[in-house]
Amino acid sequence: MRKEAYKHDYTGRCAPENYGNPRFGTFSVGIFQWIPKASGKGLKKSAVKFRVKGSVTEATMVYWTAKNMCARMDNGFKPTNKSATV
Repeated sequence: MRKEAYKHDYTGRCAPENYGNPRFGTFSVGIFQWIPKASGKGLKKSAVKFRVKGSVTEATMVYWTAKNMCARMDNGFKPTNKSATV
């Protein structure tokens, strides 16, 4: 993760390598924005703005899509929907 004010990043709590539960066939990662804290000291995560979903067997593609979407959103792209499925 790159903590830089107003940049987009992603995280996935149930990602295959983090969760390790074989009963789930799919997972998702949420894209959020780093925003300054009200105190002015540090950054915090915004609410999830976009979600990338996919199969655990296609985890690399899910992460690649999330990284690509973060770069696009940093450049001003505003998605018309709330999620994408890989």
